[in-house]
Amino acid sequence: MIFGGFLAMTLAYDFTIWPDKAGSEYAPVRIALGKYLGGLTAWGLYVSWGTAATIGTLITGWYIWPTNTTYQTIFTGVTVTVFFIINYFGIKFAGLAEVIMTLLRIVPTIFVGLVAIPYVNLSNFHPFWVASSEIPGASANSLYGMFMLFLAASLYSTWSTYATDIFASIVPEIKDPEKNVPRAGLASTLIPLLFVSLITITGIGVLGSDLGTGEAPLFEYSRIVLGGVGLALMWTALISGTLTNANVAMIGGSRVLYQMAVEGDIPKIFAKTNKYGVPIIGLIFTYIINIAMLLYTPIYAILVAMFQVPYMLTIFLLSVANLKIRATKEWHEKAAWKAPWWLIIGFFIIGVLSLMYCWAYGILFGWHDIILGAASEVVMLVLLAIPDIMKRREKK
Repeated sequence: MIFGGFLAMTLAYDFTIWPDKAGSEYAPVRIALGKYLGGLTAWGLYVSWGTAATIGTLITGWYIWPTNTTYQTIFTGVTVTVFFIINYFGIKFAGLAEVIMTLLRIVPTIFVGLVAIPYVNLSNFHPFWVASSEIPGASANSLYGMFMLFLAASLYSTWSTYATDIFASIVPEIKDPEKNVPRAGLASTLIPLLFVSLITITGIGVLGSDLGTGEAPLFEYSRIVLGGVGLALMWTALISGTLTNANVAMIGGSRVLYQMAVEGDIPKIFAKTNKYGVPIIGLIFTYIINIAMLLYTPIYAILVAMFQVPYMLTIFLLSVANLKIRATKEWHEKAAWKAPWWLIIGFFIIGVLSLMYCWAYGILFGWHDIILGAASEVVMLVLLAIPDIMKRREKK
């Protein structure tokens, strides 16, 4: 969540400079670093956002029906379709749905976490670099081993920061963005930090550092603390929390495509909006991709495998772009909320760590996903370059 905080506040800075832009990370990179690196950023966003509706909802379906893939598929298809319809009617409708689901996620989680405090056993806490935590190629109690464990932990915490930048994809649709965007950035960091920290600390305190004996530690933890009521509350939080992925995917994915079309990087048809102001072609495209993932397993497997490199490169490119944005006097003076240098430099360090994340992923889990993700970036660069190559040939 610290990572998410740097990301959110950096984007808040960017979008008080350009409140007419959408597309979250894509727009600042496109402006500061140009079409090609902006295009790679858009691709990284689309792989993570545009495909999240199916990925997140299938995870929920697995929790509900762990052995019935038919039910999982039907549940996911219906959910993605429902959020497609919700998003068709505009950001106010989609935003209301997001607020409701966020409350249903946060309130039960905080309640269970607070009730769990008397059950916490302080002897359950250990340093994370204990010698038994072995990782390939390093001793876990060495400095290198601790660093690798830190990177490995970041692999599992990526999705915790997933929605901290969604507000930046809809900036032109926000009332008074110069004031409300920084507030959204701060709130999207502090509120999750509160309930994620509370549930993590009390969860380890109740279950121990091995997080219990089953595959669903949150449910075991909730049952110990509050019995059947705790289970019901955690089911409510889990389902509402993972279903937000479908809503966020529809919101974010369609706006990335919209802004790319506005900038002229993809066909103008993606800039078309319906009477509710929704980029309808981008929304339909995002919906089709998710249904294709759901119905055809190879598409799902390939896109999930490609998630690692594109999204991590997106974070790195944004961190580089912000160094240029902050150093450019003309841009910085336009910002309604002026980011301090320590924020920009801190986020650049996170950007470098994001590339190391890919390195750690390759060491811990194999290099096939990393290679596939890197190859997809090369393909995107070629596709982005083709129109320019054709124009040069025509001029000759």
